Amino acid sequence: MDLFFLRALLRGKLMTTPKFESSMEQLRIDAERYRQVEKSDKLKEFLALEQVVNSPEFQSKKRELTTKKYKDSDEAKKLNELKKLSADKFVRKYLKDGSEEGRSAVKRYIELKAETETDTFKKMNAFWQDADRWSSTEEGKKEVQYEAFKKDADILFFKNANVKAIENVEQFTLAYQDDFTWNRLENSDWQSGVIYPSKDFQKDHSYINEKQAYNQGKNVETADSVLRIRTIKETKKAPAWDEKRGMVMKEFSFTSDMISNPKVAIEEGEVVQVKVRCHGHLNHGIYLRSPKHIPFVSLFNYNGLKLYVGLKDSVKNNEHLHLVDGLQPLNFAIYTVSLQKDEIIWYINNLELYRTKNTLPKGEKLYMHIYSFLFEKVNTRYATAGDLEVDWVRVYKPAK
Repeated sequence: MDLFFLRALLRGKLMTTPKFESSMEQLRIDAERYRQVEKSDKLKEFLALEQVVNSPEFQSKKRELTTKKYKDSDEAKKLNELKKLSADKFVRKYLKDGSEEGRSAVKRYIELKAETETDTFKKMNAFWQDADRWSSTEEGKKEVQYEAFKKDADILFFKNANVKAIENVEQFTLAYQDDFTWNRLENSDWQSGVIYPSKDFQKDHSYINEKQAYNQGKNVETADSVLRIRTIKETKKAPAWDEKRGMVMKEFSFTSDMISNPKVAIEEGEVVQVKVRCHGHLNHGIYLRSPKHIPFVSLFNYNGLKLYVGLKDSVKNNEHLHLVDGLQPLNFAIYTVSLQKDEIIWYINNLELYRTKNTLPKGEKLYMHIYSFLFEKVNTRYATAGDLEVDWVRVYKPAK
């Protein structure tokens, strides 16, 4: 593990790449599930029950029925009164020979006796005698149903969902993805070389101050759904652009390649992600570039020693580069650039790396370029062969 990842992990800021990739996929799944549950009859029923169960009237009735003792019920009091009246001398006389009917005690006894022998009284008396009387009520049954809903997997998920994260992921839709399952460059969305405004300009060329000849796609391969651009130490004559002389032939000591995607124009408001790693003491780059060459956004710029992200604008030809200190990208990581209206923001996995003002011209279309190269100024004994590997590329557009 390199120093950058170690520092970030120790600070608890950076997810490992497998964990971050899994979290992105899980968030997409969660967003879809959340919206499905949100529209379900199950949730509607749960929310209606929740409103009833948590109402003051409901809770007041529950307290009454669960805390009130049998002895305090009207039924218990009437039976107790009936028992006491049974011991009254006038009532006993009435029960013996039917006399004393005019006595108030007898009248009350007859009244209570008739009431306590009704089915309604017996039912209510049994209700108050039951310690678990609450569960037999309609309200109690609703509460049982509500508690069951609270344990339901969909309801639990909905109640505990990270709504803010779901809303954030829903701001974008996947507009383009390449998992590099193709096996020939001509069968893909990519082409060798640079995208220029004029199709007449030679797209496959290196620069006079570089050590590698671009090999018209011959150094591009895919295996196990991973794109690989190979830089190999071998001599080759190939076109090179010289600012003074124009296009000339030069003998190079390495071969490599550049590929670009002319089918996907990337614009303001979009987000680009790549999962990438590289090896070797040479330059590896993934750029979003105008056909005019400038402006360009550097999504991944590794010079064999250090990694940079940033952009070069076309206003004053200013270059805004940010050094990602301590990062050696030997292992796969996910690099993201968000082309927001006012800012451009770069990330590695879940960690923000850099942000700067968006100086791209309005309406500017950028195209992705992936390539490896070596500068002549690099001491020959330090320059090495190497590989640039890309597991996948994704472009997200704002959701409508």
